[in-house]
Amino acid sequence: MYIIKLFRTLVLLVVLCSFTVVGAGSGTATLTCRSASGRTMFTAYLQDIIGMFEGGKLMIDGVVQEFHAEDGDDCAEAVWDPEIGVFTVTYSHDTPEGPVWFRFWAVPNTFKTISDKRGSAEGAVYEFDG
Repeated sequence: MYIIKLFRTLVLLVVLCSFTVVGAGSGTATLTCRSASGRTMFTAYLQDIIGMFEGGKLMIDGVVQEFHAEDGDDCAEAVWDPEIGVFTVTYSHDTPEGPVWFRFWAVPNTFKTISDKRGSAEGAVYEFDG
């Protein structure tokens, strides 16, 4: 519950779709999040932005929680439609101590396209409140 409350404090979210291979194939999108205070940072890696969760980490006041890549019984889902400003990502991983999970989404009407050049070195960049 503590992690979920902290996620709600995240104000600035940037999705950077950076593809190491230009053209056909698969690439990794980087979701970078920073709270207004700068004390909370979250990074996630998503295959083709709507594909497999490749890992991530949450850092709050220097304390880090790692999220492992999706495998086996893990559950990850992303919904992505930049034309109408929709982005959500959900992840769940079972541990002996209980489930670790998160859900992020773009706040409606805050989605902005900074750059849509997916084939460029920096990739496509989108910004939104979450």
